[in-house]
Amino acid sequence: METKTALVVGANGIVGRNLCQYLEHQNDWEVIATSRSALDYKSDSTFIALDLTDPLTIKEESNALKKVTHVFFSAYLEGKTLAEQTLRNELALKNLVVELEASAPDLKRIIFIQGGKAYGAHLGKYKTPAKETAPRHFPPNFYYSQEDYLRLQSEGKRWSWTAIRPDIVTGIAIGNPMNIVNVIAIYASFCQELNVPFRFPGSDEAYHALVNVTGADVLAKAMVWAGEEERCRHEIFNITNGDLFRWSDAWPQIARFFELDPAEPLTFSLHEFMADKELLWTEMLLKHGLVHHPLHELVQWPFGDFVFSVEHDAFFDVNKARRAGFQEMNLDSIQHMLRIFQTLRDQKIIP
Repeated sequence: METKTALVVGANGIVGRNLCQYLEHQNDWEVIATSRSALDYKSDSTFIALDLTDPLTIKEESNALKKVTHVFFSAYLEGKTLAEQTLRNELALKNLVVELEASAPDLKRIIFIQGGKAYGAHLGKYKTPAKETAPRHFPPNFYYSQEDYLRLQSEGKRWSWTAIRPDIVTGIAIGNPMNIVNVIAIYASFCQELNVPFRFPGSDEAYHALVNVTGADVLAKAMVWAGEEERCRHEIFNITNGDLFRWSDAWPQIARFFELDPAEPLTFSLHEFMADKELLWTEMLLKHGLVHHPLHELVQWPFGDFVFSVEHDAFFDVNKARRAGFQEMNLDSIQHMLRIFQTLRDQKIIP
């Protein structure tokens, strides 16, 4: 059996963490996990620290990289402006690819994560269902820059690329606060502690809009599939759980899980209203015997405000991936989120 070596870039994030754990359970993969800081979870992967902004530090790990056959790239760097964000993320990918071309002679494919921003989800309403053939919005957008670089750089080479576009990713990740499941779980836990109803914090329009999410476990399977499927060479694929839902359907079920009384939506900013809750959270950690994680490691409230402010349908067409052979997009998204809440409870992350 051919041994494949995966380089998981961004291994502390919600995508990379779940991908590492999935690959570790496959018999024919060696896994190298990389991040700027040490892994914050138990892993059997080989870990190397890489600063993607510094080509010299990447070159220092050339010996560790020489066996790499597949790259799974989900790293993300912040920028003060869209232009800076685009430049930093394009350069991070470019620095890595340049070294891999020099050090990894058996490199076969680079799988990299895009997302709803490719359709302009961060700008407002976009045409649904979003298809991979949708035209680009006005730049800059680091997804476009990374894709254009890989298209050009791979011409005439033995290696190829695949872009995977999940929507909002749901899964277990500590230290990665852009996680809507964590936002909901901590908000619900505060409602429990303060004995107040569990209200959807967005508008009525957002409450009833059709949306989709992508389970991190489904995404991991899709990335590995894309790494091996010949039909995925130089292609883009939307990946979601395969279903649609409305928050108005999910909210009562989430309320029941947390034994809360649901109430009508009431628009308020989580970012503003959670600004004074750090002390309450510290008290809850002690009261309920929870694993000590400060709020900033678990949640990014502005991300919750963004997700719950989408007042129009926002979902992807996933038929291209299905036609190419990926048949794992069959989850019930609401039940999937409830299972994650239970895992967070079992791991003593929430009460």
